[in-house]
Amino acid sequence: MKEEPTDDELAELIKGKTLSVYWYMLRHSQPLTAREIQRGAELSSPSLSMHHLERLKQYGLVDKDVHGQYTIKRDVRIGILNQFMGRGRIMVPRFLFYATFYTSLTAALGSLLFWLSTDWYSVVLLLLLVTVCIVLWYEALKVWREQPFPEGERD
Repeated sequence: MKEEPTDDELAELIKGKTLSVYWYMLRHSQPLTAREIQRGAELSSPSLSMHHLERLKQYGLVDKDVHGQYTIKRDVRIGILNQFMGRGRIMVPRFLFYATFYTSLTAALGSLLFWLSTDWYSVVLLLLLVTVCIVLWYEALKVWREQPFPEGERD
């Protein structure tokens, strides 16, 4: 029996449109036909969709049933997909959680310090937290823009 490639090997093998097809399938948990994937991943023809699906099937990532529908067999996070969390249609950058947490912390601490005291070290702490928030939001948005799915698929 043929061994399935490791995650590192898959990261080298799956790129470009094949990665877009895999990403599209990760975001749609129901079985999909080659034509549905072709439309969703904005490929030029169903045969091109079949080509990418067969590559994914060869690598052990998707299965094809007797009705010609494809489903995810193995969920691997390779390349840019490492930066995302979630399942199905709800897949968000990991940095989004950190950015939200630190923004909430900064807002709560800022309002607390505003009412209690505004010493110089409080201001420095708030400036530091604001800087952290800016960096985290920047990284979250940068990863979000690098998603491998087509523009029309973004919700």
